[in-house]
Amino acid sequence: MADSKLSELTAATSVAAADTFYLVQSSTSKGVTAANLFADVATPVSFSDKVSIADADTVTGPGAVSVTTNVTRLTNPSTGGTLTIAAGTEGQLKIIVMDGNSSAVTLTLDDSDLGHDTITFNNKGDTATLIYTNSKWWLIGGTATVAN
Repeated sequence: MADSKLSELTAATSVAAADTFYLVQSSTSKGVTAANLFADVATPVSFSDKVSIADADTVTGPGAVSVTTNVTRLTNPSTGGTLTIAAGTEGQLKIIVMDGNSSAVTLTLDDSDLGHDTITFNNKGDTATLIYTNSKWWLIGGTATVAN
């Protein structure tokens, strides 16, 4: 492999966080993992195609909203009730979508200084986009009902 040209290598169809890339930095050959390469991209990023938000879970009743997935679908909650959400990581985004409705559910937030402690999902199509910063989840958009 040491005698191969980069253009002759087999193309990868996916990349894992631990995969290593070849890098020349200040005339020195180095390796960098995909995780380190993309950890702190300090340059503007643009996309010329669609951006897909993957990694979703489904909630069917009162309980906890996952902070380990990007999207939570509220699908026909069997009973109304309260949703909770644990602390996230700084800058984390969370999207919640009610994609089927048989009962309303309410997400309780700890941000009374903003005057919107609860987000109620009453109807199919109700959404909420949250960001976690300064040790709190903040609502930054959506169509669900917001109240104090």
